[in-house]
Amino acid sequence: MARRHLAIFLKGTAAKILSGEKEVDIRLSQSRIPPYLAVQKEDEILLKSSGGKIIGKASVDNCLYYDKLTPAKVKEIQNNYNSLAIAEEDFWDSKRGAKFATVIFLKNPHKFLTPVSYKKNDRRAWVVLKE
Repeated sequence: MARRHLAIFLKGTAAKILSGEKEVDIRLSQSRIPPYLAVQKEDEILLKSSGGKIIGKASVDNCLYYDKLTPAKVKEIQNNYNSLAIAEEDFWDSKRGAKFATVIFLKNPHKFLTPVSYKKNDRRAWVVLKE
């Protein structure tokens, strides 16, 4: 059964997904936190800007998971997927020490006519809403 997720993005990133410019989302972390092993093909992701409202959604076309990362492996992920993820160099620099990665291929982006409010009181960048 498909799950629903809430993904928080830095300003402008969710809009790039909705425009089709950004086709892959890459989440890198030090520990096994969502979306690592929590998101799968056909899941729905609600797109929310940090400090803003939910502005749209996209579906998951495919996911790749990596663990036991090294800085060289992070660089390899960057080389393989950044043309679709269009992340800034400072993002990659800040994530060189990551141990886990989730590479999410997105499809069917849909912008909401009216943004939706969602009250969230923590700093998580990814929330599984429906399992």
